[in-house]
Amino acid sequence: MKQVVIKVNGKDIRLKDFPKRVAYNVVFGLIKSLNLEEEPEDIVIYVRVGKEDSGSS
Repeated sequence: MKQVVIKVNGKDIRLKDFPKRVAYNVVFGLIKSLNLEEEPEDIVIYVRVGKEDSGSS
């Protein structure tokens, strides 16, 4: 069963059919292109968006 969950700031974002299919196809296509030894069953991607550390004190 295809399932796509997107959370922003810990809150689930409701996706309509089109964005859900796009997210699924983009992520699944990316993973398949890695030619892994086993078929993916569960894929988790974590993206943190925030200020970049400039390195200055």
